[in-house]
Amino acid sequence: MNLDSLSDPKNRLENHPIFSRINTVGELKVFMECHVFAVWDFMSLLKKLQQDLVPTGSPWVPCGDGNVARFVNEIVMEEESDETLDKTEGVRYSSHFEIYLEAMKEVGASTKAMDEFLSVLGKQGLDGALTLPEIPPSSKTFMGHTFELIERGKTHEVAASFAIGRESIVPLMFKRILEDSEISNEQAPVFHYYLERHTHLDEEHHGPMALRLLENLCKDKPTVENEIVQQAIASIEARIRFWDEVLEGFPSEVKAEEMVSPLG
Repeated sequence: MNLDSLSDPKNRLENHPIFSRINTVGELKVFMECHVFAVWDFMSLLKKLQQDLVPTGSPWVPCGDGNVARFVNEIVMEEESDETLDKTEGVRYSSHFEIYLEAMKEVGASTKAMDEFLSVLGKQGLDGALTLPEIPPSSKTFMGHTFELIERGKTHEVAASFAIGRESIVPLMFKRILEDSEISNEQAPVFHYYLERHTHLDEEHHGPMALRLLENLCKDKPTVENEIVQQAIASIEARIRFWDEVLEGFPSEVKAEEMVSPLG
């Protein structure tokens, strides 16, 4: 599978100015209050992939590929029930999303918008929840891209967004935050744990496995390969636009020319 055309968007994403702009607790709060929605919708993308490749309904039927089942279920297990940082009472488990909420509370970031979103989601479904004015516009746009794909995308397109638009780029992004941000581990230990844990899992395990899954899906299918590449580019561009819009909520000295989305 030829992924050369991803070099430019991946480079622009990796070098996005937002990663070096998270230097105060106030900036971290702005970042987290927007990013938490991307942390949440990641799970919906993963669950869609699980539904397509490893059906979980009853009565059960074999999926036909034990390697795929193992890969998807392993990621679901680690995303929904990974070890937490706090081990004062022994090993505890929590979803990465809930660990992120804990990290937000640790630094004083508001979880009100997400709490309200989840409450309305349970009562009115996604369409009702997405109308909430409390959701940051950047997050609402990004989630719109994700759920458009979940509702209309082919399985290999969902896999492309998951593998390349999430698993493969997360280590690039989170490493930049860890390297360039002036927020220390002492200031935000749970946030640092979340970044480091995701970087380790995605870089060494989930990312390579996800790319192998894509290879299997497009083997000897040039049309499918092209659709995978196009969806991967679209997902990376959506992330770049997301960071551009989040950056607009940072202090006013951040200039418009720092935005990196292509014109047009």
